[in-house]
Amino acid sequence: MKIAYVEMIGGASGNMLLGALLDAGAPLDRLEAALRTIPLEPWTVEQRRVERGGIAATYFDFVIPGDHGGGVRRLADVLELLQQSALEPAQKQRAAAIYLRLAEAEAKVHGTTADLIHFHEVGAADAILDVAGVCVALDLLGVERVECSPYPLGRGTISIHHGRYPNPPPATAELLRGAPTYDAGFEGETVTPTGAAILTALVAQPGNRPAMQAEAIGYGAGRSEFVVPNLLRVSIGTPAAGAGGSADSVAVLEATIDDMSPQHYELAVERVLAAGAFDVWLLPVTMKKLRPAVLLGAVAPLEREAEVAAALLLHTSTLGVRVRTERRYTLERSVETRETPLGAVRVKTALVDGLARRTLEYDDVARIARERDRPVAEIAERLGEYLRP
Repeated sequence: MKIAYVEMIGGASGNMLLGALLDAGAPLDRLEAALRTIPLEPWTVEQRRVERGGIAATYFDFVIPGDHGGGVRRLADVLELLQQSALEPAQKQRAAAIYLRLAEAEAKVHGTTADLIHFHEVGAADAILDVAGVCVALDLLGVERVECSPYPLGRGTISIHHGRYPNPPPATAELLRGAPTYDAGFEGETVTPTGAAILTALVAQPGNRPAMQAEAIGYGAGRSEFVVPNLLRVSIGTPAAGAGGSADSVAVLEATIDDMSPQHYELAVERVLAAGAFDVWLLPVTMKKLRPAVLLGAVAPLEREAEVAAALLLHTSTLGVRVRTERRYTLERSVETRETPLGAVRVKTALVDGLARRTLEYDDVARIARERDRPVAEIAERLGEYLRP
């Protein structure tokens, strides 16, 4: 598992996050290629090496020539743009979950509903590209889990579309509700709404530094100059040996449904898995008035909880999703591909008290069975010899 730990030295914004991920090794050409598929007004990128407080960092930003003014959008408009793109399904789900969180925060502040909110600054093309770009960059770096430091908050007031507001402005304050924050000690906007939305959607328990072995470190620079270096640092690596790698926490999500066509569950399960769920299940249950119903459950990484919940709400008829956190123990595992006379087959190996337990990847066995028009059991038996070391 790859972990990304975000340290908000001077704060967090969408472009600071992207700059740090690029600085840590995310390939710009592949990032650009993915983002070009989002149907937005023309844009270019600005990337340069800068120095903040004696530390070299990457400054990155999207430039919208002429400012076409496409910034006032509703949640549905943003989700449609993401859906029309060629981003990977998991990237779309993650970006959609971030914008859903933004919409819910704005709705809370303005006393309305998420579908009626008009995005101003965060609806602009550069903000959409920041959100989608972070989702793509994390995938390109193979990051499955995101953690972050407490949020530093500046003093003074902030000028936004609706006027001047105390720092942090209302939407950011709502996004950070329940998260650990501290006084940065100086005036200025340290955490932007886009930065807050990305991190609060992706990080389940902010403020915790994970035990990890860093393999890459990147610095992203902000525009402003503060008394501290206006930087965001991201460290990418793997869980430290013996630091709880065999025990972790997962999100368990459930929805009970009594008004959905059975034909629609196939796509719903597919989308929930694409959103990042480890597993999905369907169980028959009885609801009020003895109505037969289906319990759709999923288990997911904590950092994918929001995306999986969004997929459940989008692709089923449920009106709500229950979520709880549970502990689990897992075995140390590895996967290798072995060449056989029947074709390439992946072999999964789990270590139990130092002993190897090997199984064939079912998808590969099923693929070979289809190609040769033979029973799965027969193919599995013939491939059994390749389970040996």
